[in-house]
Amino acid sequence: MLSKEESKIIRQAFWEGFTKYSAPKRKRMGRPKTWVMQNTGIKAVDLKFHIDEKMASVSIDVVSKSIDSRVAYWNKFLGLKTLLDTEFNNELIWDDMFALETGKDIIRIAMIKEQVNIFDKKCWPEVYSFFFKQMIKFEDWLEYYKDIIKVNRQDLL
Repeated sequence: MLSKEESKIIRQAFWEGFTKYSAPKRKRMGRPKTWVMQNTGIKAVDLKFHIDEKMASVSIDVVSKSIDSRVAYWNKFLGLKTLLDTEFNNELIWDDMFALETGKDIIRIAMIKEQVNIFDKKCWPEVYSFFFKQMIKFEDWLEYYKDIIKVNRQDLL
């Protein structure tokens, strides 16, 4: 079992390695070297990477504190579900009540890669490729549909 400090060092090395992998690829594509993440241009909609000892995921997270706002976003995404599912070969997991470790409920639409482990460096190239390919698709899709997805005051009535 790894100590907390050893775990931290490995996690940091993973993310540094991913930056070294992805930044030049993004540059060749004419994109900024950093990922969109919280800067989606849609209030309360973030893009997330996650990896742990069992799986890796790339997701769209709706993090609004307001249940009315989350419901409005859920309905917007459901209206575009066929388009998003098609983009990801019907492999997305749709969860309108995903509970974070903090106990906060969010909406999560995720692409998951099972049987990878952040502590197994042999998995890293596979995860880097997965992260890169899937997040590019999420970024492009959100950019294309963001005007439809944005929740306005009238959507909350």
